[in-house]
Amino acid sequence: MITILYVADIVKKTRNLYFCDMNLVKLGKNISAKRRLLGLKQEDVAFGVDISITSYAKIERGETNIPFMRLVQIADYLKVEVAELVREDGQGYYLENLASDIRQMKEELHVVYKKIIDVSLL
Repeated sequence: MITILYVADIVKKTRNLYFCDMNLVKLGKNISAKRRLLGLKQEDVAFGVDISITSYAKIERGETNIPFMRLVQIADYLKVEVAELVREDGQGYYLENLASDIRQMKEELHVVYKKIIDVSLL
């Protein structure tokens, strides 16, 4: 039971990571440009990532902060890497703290999964 709660806590932390440091208007424009390049409507992407059209439109206009997991969903739907969506002025935009946090969470998940496997083998 403790393991399940621990995994849930890690997942919760991941869902709450935001792209606070990036210019949200630029991020929205990047998402919009990729969507248009694919010939998709805002409604298509909103439906594909299971959010309201209004919420998705706010993301494209840069009016709302976007959770990391939502950005991953949008990137997956648009069939691009997150890095492509968060580029600024043709340069890769890197969030060192975010990357470090994600690496740490992956390591923690690996340890938890190993414990789950070890317990299930008993």
